[in-house]
Amino acid sequence: MRTFLWILLLSWLTPLVAQPLSMESIASDLRHNIATKLKGKNASIVREIYAQNGNRPLWIGAQNADKMSELIQALKDPLFNYKRKSFDQKAIKKLLYYLDNNAIPVEKRAAVYARLDLLLTNSYVRLVRFITEGDVDWKLVQKKFAALKESNDIRAVWEMKPHSFPPHRPLIAAAKRGNIRDYLVSLLPLEDRYRKLVTLLKAYRRMEKFPQIPYANTPLKLGDRSSRVYEIKKRLQISGDYPKNAPLDKTFDRTLQRAVITYQKRYLLEVTGQVDKTMTWYLNQPVSKNIQAIITNLDKTKLYPKHFENEYIEVNVPDFNLRYYRNGEMVLKKGVVVGRIDRPTPIFDDKMEYVVINPTWTIPDNLIKRDLIHVLREDPNYLVDHNIHVFRGNKEVQITQADLDPYEHSDKRVPWRFVQFPGDDNALGRIKFMFPNKYAVYLHDTDNKSLLDRRYKVYSSGCMRVEQPFELADLVLQHARGSWSREKINEIIATNKPTTIRLKRPIPVHIVYFTVYEEDGLAYFKHDIYLYDMIIQQSTAGNRKETFTVPKKRLITIKKQKQRQKPLSN
Repeated sequence: MRTFLWILLLSWLTPLVAQPLSMESIASDLRHNIATKLKGKNASIVREIYAQNGNRPLWIGAQNADKMSELIQALKDPLFNYKRKSFDQKAIKKLLYYLDNNAIPVEKRAAVYARLDLLLTNSYVRLVRFITEGDVDWKLVQKKFAALKESNDIRAVWEMKPHSFPPHRPLIAAAKRGNIRDYLVSLLPLEDRYRKLVTLLKAYRRMEKFPQIPYANTPLKLGDRSSRVYEIKKRLQISGDYPKNAPLDKTFDRTLQRAVITYQKRYLLEVTGQVDKTMTWYLNQPVSKNIQAIITNLDKTKLYPKHFENEYIEVNVPDFNLRYYRNGEMVLKKGVVVGRIDRPTPIFDDKMEYVVINPTWTIPDNLIKRDLIHVLREDPNYLVDHNIHVFRGNKEVQITQADLDPYEHSDKRVPWRFVQFPGDDNALGRIKFMFPNKYAVYLHDTDNKSLLDRRYKVYSSGCMRVEQPFELADLVLQHARGSWSREKINEIIATNKPTTIRLKRPIPVHIVYFTVYEEDGLAYFKHDIYLYDMIIQQSTAGNRKETFTVPKKRLITIKKQKQRQKPLSN
């Protein structure tokens, strides 16, 4: 490509020498265009770029050949333009073709060169804006989140921090000096994750159309022979689960079984090594669905900085996993139970400040109204049976159902504190990890560990219950004063008394919502449990919908979950 552009540029220079055409005449036309042709939100930035360059061409001429080549390559590079936006690439290519073939009359060449230069600069600014801001209307997303509360009593919270257009000085410096690619790379959000997603996007765009697998009532398993097995092998070979050099035949062998297990793990299906109707449905989804999921997750990176801290905890809600990172390496990975689909875990960032062993649980006001009052009406002994005490101020009191009933549907706060004392049946288990926040959610142990074995771990009222929480404590308490061995912690647990351990240095906690990621060389696709991906997709340029309607099937699912839900699930 660079050789081609050099040939083009040399062909331009010939008329500059042989014809009455000069850089000054091009600059004159350029200044006229800057004054009369620029419109839209990028106009002022483009003017500023040229003003800093003396209102002279930035891309025309032999001295700018490498710089122009770099920009043209960047405009179509999926690392920067993963949505394949036009950025006037066709118009640029057309002008280059006309100039290369001397199809422009001599008297109009200066104007065409000026137009080409201005077009390239405007495309450069548009590319920078896309890399940093993207094309999702995040305000519209928040408006739809708010509507969920009004229509379905779902409090969807995501503390979004969309990027604004970057400082102009580095942008202008790159345009003048030519380090275009380095500058664009410096703008990439969550760069490691972003690059992995772009790599996945390239791979899935190259995949051929998935063959359709016929449905059957009987699952296919090891040792079976069927024409369906051939189609499944072909399908899994395309997605990389089944080896490229393995045979495509009708026998369900060990190699296919391993491929099926890999696929089931990637899509959070029940790991059986067999192909049933559910897996067949997943296999029959078009590759375009994977591509859209990857693109939406790339869009979400634009809400984050270039990278997180050297040490931090990340909870990926739709993945139901907590990961602890140090110096770019994952040192711990544990499952988590997250908020029900009608009580979603909020998506935000905070810092862990202390740990409590033998925690008490003060039931939040919203759960008293939504759950406890109703539960007590059906089970008057619930407080005693679950070691819950009632306080007014610091004084323990006794209350009646009649005292509580007026607050069930009231905006007023319930004037009593309901505190569950420490114990094995405490909703928080034996340890909680505190990052004080206005949502009253945190990481903690659980009294119902069986929920961590479920496929979709959506059973809490917003908090995150951690699998094997004392392994997390081993890492976290390295930042506390003194030594906190397991033996010492067990001694504290035996006392049944709450003990707070403060950290010398807070640990960043990032609660995120990524439904696609790459790990250990594999692509993982997770269910959009809260429909946030769908809302984002429908708030994007070219696919914008002003309102969001919860699918009927989703409402049925919420209703069923409410019926099965254990009361006062934290």
